[in-house]
Amino acid sequence: MSIVRKVRWWLLAAGVAGVAVAGAIVMVDRSNSRVLAESKSKAVASEPKNVMVTVDPVTARKVQRRVQVVGSLWGQDEVGITPKVEGRIEKIHAFVGDIVKPGQVLMEIEQKNYLLAVNEAKRALELELAKLNLTELPTANFEIDKLPSVARAAAQERLAVASRDRLKRLTGAARATEEERDKVEAEVAVATATTRQMRLEAETALALVRHKVALLETAQQKLVDTKVVVPTPSPSATFTAPVEYVVGQRNVSEGETVGTLVSATPIYRLVIADPLKLLATIPERHIAEVKVGQAVEIQVEAFGDETFPAVVARVNPTVDRASRTFMAEILIRNPKKRLHAGSFAKGAILTHVDDQAMTVPDEALLTFAGVTKVFVLRGDKVVDVPVTTGVRFEEETNGRRRFWVEVQGKLRAGESVVTSGQSQLADGTAAKIRTTAK
Repeated sequence: MSIVRKVRWWLLAAGVAGVAVAGAIVMVDRSNSRVLAESKSKAVASEPKNVMVTVDPVTARKVQRRVQVVGSLWGQDEVGITPKVEGRIEKIHAFVGDIVKPGQVLMEIEQKNYLLAVNEAKRALELELAKLNLTELPTANFEIDKLPSVARAAAQERLAVASRDRLKRLTGAARATEEERDKVEAEVAVATATTRQMRLEAETALALVRHKVALLETAQQKLVDTKVVVPTPSPSATFTAPVEYVVGQRNVSEGETVGTLVSATPIYRLVIADPLKLLATIPERHIAEVKVGQAVEIQVEAFGDETFPAVVARVNPTVDRASRTFMAEILIRNPKKRLHAGSFAKGAILTHVDDQAMTVPDEALLTFAGVTKVFVLRGDKVVDVPVTTGVRFEEETNGRRRFWVEVQGKLRAGESVVTSGQSQLADGTAAKIRTTAK
């Protein structure tokens, strides 16, 4: 190979190498540019974005505090009627569901045996009066000495005393023989004892008359008791409406024979249905809040959301050691008899008004895994604050009806809580308040 050809070959090789080096340099530059672009893009993507939200202020409002109670409705008074006398039922006048008033006859028991007992007692009384030569009952100021037997004994006593005195005047005590003195003294003693005995017998006879009078009154009362009547209760200290009973149960029929055993099942069960009372057990922590006279709102399932006014009538001052609860009696007016004894009822005792209860809109609340919280906008970031909810109520705000909820947590009046956009938020997320174009 000539020197010229070698030189050409070396020049060609050098050119190819230069081209390769230049291409490599271009590729490196392009790769660096791409890396720089991707880094810049990532940096831009990693920059925080502001989430657009709407907010409302935490507002202090007046909230009516309530103590929720449940229980069963009872009549103000429930009476089991058992007859005072036994016998066959002759007539029934009241049936289940009837409204009856005090003194009204519920049923009648056959009277024949009791009429005979009254007549027998009258004859026995007349017999005792005849023994005393009386036709009428003696009065309270009756003089026992007017009875014939007592008057006769008293007259004999006076005669004996007069004979003794006459003997002393005519002959003198010194001239009278010892036998004569003993005789007149004995006659006076016998007459005095006879008078005393007659008085005792007369008093015994009068006591027997009074006993016969009592037996007659007992027989007459049993005759009256053959008519079973509605009892008359004591007036209510809370309501002065006329007392009426509702017949809640009747356990007998005409023709049955009833007894007077104390353990016997009542033949009637009467209920005072106006007012009714709710016997509620309340947790011990509310014992300082619940007081006599407080208003109560009662709800019964049969009437949906309708409420019935009531009042706390009594509060048991002792706490049950086992359940840590105390009992309150709540009276409910029921003039139209819409409510019924035995129904399950819920009540809200209105205890007091809290002027500074923190409230937020209902839509500000988020609940997850049993935890309720709100997002509070502090500066340009949101903070999640766990809260405990209380009363929920509806109120008109800025011309529209909204639901507000009482909350307890680390909130201050006036702070802004997020009401929309929460799905994009987490604790510490940057946020910006969305403005509405006018």
